[in-house]
Amino acid sequence: MTDEGNKARRIAIVSGKGGVGKTVIAANLAAALSSLGRRVLVLDADLGLANLDILLGVDPQFTVQDVLRGRCLLDDVLFHTRQGFDLLPAGSGLPEGTLFTTRLVDVFDSVLGSLENRYDVILFDAGAGVGDVVLHFANLAHEVLLVVTPEPTSLMDAYAVIKILNKLHERKEFLLLVNQANPKSYMQVGASVAQNLQSVISQFLGANNPVRLDLMGCIPQDPAVPDAIKRRQLLGETAPQAASTCRISQIADALNLRIGQSL
Repeated sequence: MTDEGNKARRIAIVSGKGGVGKTVIAANLAAALSSLGRRVLVLDADLGLANLDILLGVDPQFTVQDVLRGRCLLDDVLFHTRQGFDLLPAGSGLPEGTLFTTRLVDVFDSVLGSLENRYDVILFDAGAGVGDVVLHFANLAHEVLLVVTPEPTSLMDAYAVIKILNKLHERKEFLLLVNQANPKSYMQVGASVAQNLQSVISQFLGANNPVRLDLMGCIPQDPAVPDAIKRRQLLGETAPQAASTCRISQIADALNLRIGQSL
């Protein structure tokens, strides 16, 4: 991993379990950051079950797996979306996308090396869980944005992700985003989730091994989200005034400040 100032800031968006809205957040954050003037690339890093293209309502001709197989060049795969950011799509239902191989590592090292000077930020929309491919993308990132919901199973799995990344890759800082919170008290829910998760981390990972959570924000449950998904559009297109849209914009503002400090 590199921290050179002239390179794109890499942010891995991960979750302990599926169904927490990680891909929706990745796409909408990309659009919000693009609207702030950032050059943004989203890499669909869920290589076995990629679906960012479906969410965005696009049909790319090639995927990153085609680069892996030597069928096309990298620039043939890059897809410029109508929302202003670039997408590096992956395939779905491909078993090789779940296998952590030397060839896979080499290809993505080459891909990132050739792209990181073109963008201000690269978002990895990683798969759920703690598989080797997910952990590899998390390790490649400068920052890890962990998406959770208030449900106990989501929090338990989030703690597992934190523990494994800390033990295997000595990751000590995580950005936290709480999604699908009670709309009547979502700010309080977000603060409570962050506090409780931080308490568990401190208790079980130990005071001599400090791991810090930075709460980036909380997004309320919002009927505008499933509606946008059904339409295969982003929230800014279908419901620009919705509560979830506004919260994602605020989180993008906070991320934009962090990106600016690192470039």
